[in-house]
Amino acid sequence: MEDTELCSLGASAQSRLLHAGQTRAVDLLEASLRRIARSANVFSDLNVTTARAAALDADRRLAAGERLPLLGVPVAVESATRPEAATALSAAGAVLVGRTAPAEEHPNTAQRAEWSSHDPLVSGTATAVATGMVGGALVPGAPGAGRVPAGAAGAIGFQPYTGRPGRATGVLARHTADVALMLDALGLRSAGPLRAKSLRIGVSLRGVGLHSRARQGISDTVGDVAALLSMHGHAVHDHDDRPADRTRILLAPHLTATPAELRALGRVMPEPLRGICRRVATAERTMVDEMFSDIDVLVTPGYTGAPEHSAPPSGARTGAVLVRSGVTTPFSPLWRISGYPAVSVLAGWSPEGHPLPVQLTAAPHAEGALLDLVRLIEDDMHRRS
Repeated sequence: MEDTELCSLGASAQSRLLHAGQTRAVDLLEASLRRIARSANVFSDLNVTTARAAALDADRRLAAGERLPLLGVPVAVESATRPEAATALSAAGAVLVGRTAPAEEHPNTAQRAEWSSHDPLVSGTATAVATGMVGGALVPGAPGAGRVPAGAAGAIGFQPYTGRPGRATGVLARHTADVALMLDALGLRSAGPLRAKSLRIGVSLRGVGLHSRARQGISDTVGDVAALLSMHGHAVHDHDDRPADRTRILLAPHLTATPAELRALGRVMPEPLRGICRRVATAERTMVDEMFSDIDVLVTPGYTGAPEHSAPPSGARTGAVLVRSGVTTPFSPLWRISGYPAVSVLAGWSPEGHPLPVQLTAAPHAEGALLDLVRLIEDDMHRRS
């Protein structure tokens, strides 16, 4: 099997090949390393010697009949991910290739159109997963996976529920089955029962904002997803018909800030203002909780839409253009504030060939349904491609 075919399979299919003896962990790793060598700055720390030793050990364990979900599968963790994440991957049998770079400095390989200097750049983690350098990765920020949503980078980003907003470790992978495999291997997948087979699904083009900023292409894509889920027996309704009360107000600009930016803000903010910020944060959490009082899952755009090909602001880094125009707001706060489970997945393409993702955010009791819903979207995309 050629490198391209082997690496593009994803973690789940790679695991099946390893268990069936149709490939070896050392061969899978070398194929990954050859792909990595062709792209600079994707990894901030590449552990080739350690990874090769782990692959040899995985082959010995597989030959002895040992079976672990990720045994022999090449994976990565993003640099900012907590250290225990790497330990958990190793315990699950994975071959840890190294740490990927969170910096957005790579062309988005999910673009069907020819890449231009005005298209958004994606992180090293998204590049490593979307191009098959690794079977999956752990990130502190899925489904965002950086400034560009995972779905818009050609991957699936899943954030499990932890009840601790902003502190969970998410999974980035190529396919729904890969996400499920990694979650199961790490014990992060919810096994709790659903409230009902037919989920109450709300559709919102506003998120936590007062006005919709989604462009026509992405709003049409959200509508297509809503119709698809309705066809499969779920109760789907417009969640933007509620009055524009306090549950629809974007309370603070820090909703779009990264955890590092928030920590930096805390260091320079005068002590009297920190209490105000804590109260605002509590109000934000209450706001999002109330949005889920009558639904199980909320479907929103993954971002506001495909990029407009205009020159970036003078002196601005091209990767920040979409951020400054609100690329992920007002949708990413839904999972960032609440800590609710959420997923970003590719659901369509613009006429110009730009990826159009949607985001699904679930109430905690409905976490187990998220991947099933995403699988419907993934299967529909395959039928239409």
